[in-house]
Amino acid sequence: MIEHPTPNTEHRTPRVHWGVKAFVAFHLFCITVWAIPNAPAEIIQGKRKPWGTERFLVWNGASLKTFGPLKAYLFGTGFWQYWDMFSPNPAQTDFYGDADVVYQDGTKRRYQYPRMYLLPIHQKYPSERFRKFYERAHSENHPYLWRQFAHRIALLNAKDPKNPPVKVVLRRHWRPVARPGQVQQIPYNEYEYFQYAVDQAQLRKDLRR
Repeated sequence: MIEHPTPNTEHRTPRVHWGVKAFVAFHLFCITVWAIPNAPAEIIQGKRKPWGTERFLVWNGASLKTFGPLKAYLFGTGFWQYWDMFSPNPAQTDFYGDADVVYQDGTKRRYQYPRMYLLPIHQKYPSERFRKFYERAHSENHPYLWRQFAHRIALLNAKDPKNPPVKVVLRRHWRPVARPGQVQQIPYNEYEYFQYAVDQAQLRKDLRR
């Protein structure tokens, strides 16, 4: 009787289920579509016509980035990201935020929201998320964040139960970044963009947590 050798399963090439491959392909497609930069602002605003690769940027932004399932997947999982720090239109405004916290006895305290410029090197990296959040928290495009943002500041500054914060005034400071060879504006523009009457019941509830 001839015995056939048993195949050595240790050297078999592992096979990946087709569903896993399809998911990886879908994921790569989604993050690639989203990471492709938007067309320049003057094209989006209709001030000039796109040319060359700008036509693809316009089509990608108007067709693929607005596709419902793609946006739902990226925003639902947190995989969305922006590369506008690098290209094609990096930020041209230097801004930071602070707030006036008014207490029950009438005293006022200035709260400085974490600012990279003022932090030592060892705190800059772990605090970067605060700067990124403030890009949204001060924007006129995201007013739904203002109340919760102000309430969080009230919570951070509630040190004395007998003298709680009663009002928080959010303020933004900004100045344009001068182009090479131009004179940099020194003073910052300032604007109070939201006033919040602190919800005392919610504040007490949060403090007990």
